[in-house]
Amino acid sequence: MTRRLRIQDRIAIGALRGMVVVLLALLVWMVVFLLVQGWSELTRLAFYSSPPNIAGPGSGVGPQLFNTVYVLVLSMLFTVPLGLAGGIYFAEYAGTGRFTNLLRRASETLATLPSIVVGLFGYALFVQATHSHPSRLAAALSLTVINLPYMVRVSEDALRALPEGLREGSLALGATRSQTIARVLLPAAMPALITGVILAAGRVFGEAAAILFTGSNFALTAHSNYSLSPLDSGDTLAVDLYVFRTQAEPSAVPDARQYADGVAALLIVVVLLFNVGARALGRVAVRRGRHK
Repeated sequence: MTRRLRIQDRIAIGALRGMVVVLLALLVWMVVFLLVQGWSELTRLAFYSSPPNIAGPGSGVGPQLFNTVYVLVLSMLFTVPLGLAGGIYFAEYAGTGRFTNLLRRASETLATLPSIVVGLFGYALFVQATHSHPSRLAAALSLTVINLPYMVRVSEDALRALPEGLREGSLALGATRSQTIARVLLPAAMPALITGVILAAGRVFGEAAAILFTGSNFALTAHSNYSLSPLDSGDTLAVDLYVFRTQAEPSAVPDARQYADGVAALLIVVVLLFNVGARALGRVAVRRGRHK
């Protein structure tokens, strides 16, 4: 390698490292800023148990925190199996052809739709067409529409990235195609799949537009909605943040901004804890899968 190429290589590596440092600095600054702004709410015990009150001070996030976890679990129950099945189909069975290309284009187009458009679609399909009302089930189905194309692509890429020798070795030992996928390919692709699930779940934490139309219909959840019925209405932390930051009257709710800062800080904490916990569980699952 000539001296000029070495210099160019060092400049490129230095630029990439600089970009990483800037991104990390922005992340740290954002987390610290939000935690400082919302610290007074995070240290208030009633903040975690009380319901929100759009007509007065002293609101809490009890129902919203519960609904956030509930909608997350419910949407992942739809998204992960369907996305994994779609990724397996594209990676192992679909091959190439007009029908496959059409499905790929449809999936890619669906992934580019704004969430508010998906929310309107979900409201028309899951609420109006069924003559129902906004519910956590409708919100979870709308979030599935948002996350499904991404989960399909992540699953497909994870399986395609595996060495071809894994497939050939399994088939050579007499395993069927389905056995090869279930017992060889999926365990080997587990780290990438777990990362995809974590990123998809992160979108659920931060989604507000779709849930506004399909889950809460612009109304805050009552205290009674700690129930486990998926047909009950339910807004999440992100929706609660939007409502108090944009619709609360300062004369009626003097602590609306402080409360919204607390909700934003809590969202950051919840997302960080979820990422750390999910990755830890993922590492345990991967280790157990390799020992079997």
